[in-house]
Amino acid sequence: MREMTIEEKREYLESYPLQQARIRRYDILTLRNRDKKKSYKKSLEQARLIRDSIEKDIDGVVNKKESEILAQKYLCGMSLEETAAMLNYSKRQVERLHNRALENLHPTMEDKNGKGNFTLRS
Repeated sequence: MREMTIEEKREYLESYPLQQARIRRYDILTLRNRDKKKSYKKSLEQARLIRDSIEKDIDGVVNKKESEILAQKYLCGMSLEETAAMLNYSKRQVERLHNRALENLHPTMEDKNGKGNFTLRS
């Protein structure tokens, strides 16, 4: 199994807000259209799986500074500049840590067809 490129890892992490939005949408649709609940279930489960995998993968980065920078950027939506101010680091230092964090990230999901359809790695 090949290692994801930095860009692929970035794309994977950037899909987090999309998964959150999909979860909210399917939760609402399930409540509004109880007769279609079963048809929404698979999409809801897939969005939750991707979201939970991203959170777990970020927590799995051994260096806790790197893990925190990834969490602030991709889970909380903060910029690297905002994260630098919060952690009392320079922006450049946070950029270096962010790049190293991406190198040290080992995603449990992959996008086999390049269309943002992430599935568990085999």
